[in-house]
Amino acid sequence: MKKLLFAALPALLLWGCYPAGPEYYEDLDVVITSYEENFDFVSKGTYAMPDKIVKISGTIIDGEDPEFVKEPFNTQILNKIEQNMTALGWEKVANPEDADITLLPASWTNTTIYYWYDYWCWYYYYCGWGWGYPSASSYTTGTLVMTLVADGDDFIEPTRVWTGAINGLLSGAYDINRVNNGIDQAFAQSPYLKTN
Repeated sequence: MKKLLFAALPALLLWGCYPAGPEYYEDLDVVITSYEENFDFVSKGTYAMPDKIVKISGTIIDGEDPEFVKEPFNTQILNKIEQNMTALGWEKVANPEDADITLLPASWTNTTIYYWYDYWCWYYYYCGWGWGYPSASSYTTGTLVMTLVADGDDFIEPTRVWTGAINGLLSGAYDINRVNNGIDQAFAQSPYLKTN
């Protein structure tokens, strides 16, 4: 019996150290940023931003109004973006023609569905138990993309100079804290956005 106990003890200790999967939704949140290396952010100082976040969904049909993120989330997200831009030295202007760059926020969701029909026992009936039953599961992710676009003297056509994207699993509760943390992280990992 002692030999069995001594053999099982290391196995239990190693099993206890095995890393587990994600325990919370925020464990799967991802933030990524990219920028145009040749663009001089330091020499700029003003930006314009729309007062609504476009929600991209399905096919775009000419003549239809776009869908927007619902309140109060729209205002909370825009306020957080503005707070981060102000902290980096940017000044928001009302008229896009007076701005050095334009910040365009957009969002979308994506639902992935898994379907599995388990063929047991040589792809026929489950040995002795009949056929297997199908199962399905799904998850939904949400993405917020913030894009800085420059035009005018710097470029002939409007050009993307910075993109910050936040992606994560959506839960049943609208947790604005996770979105705010993602926005903060996107700007924190973009110190080159700081102006004079």
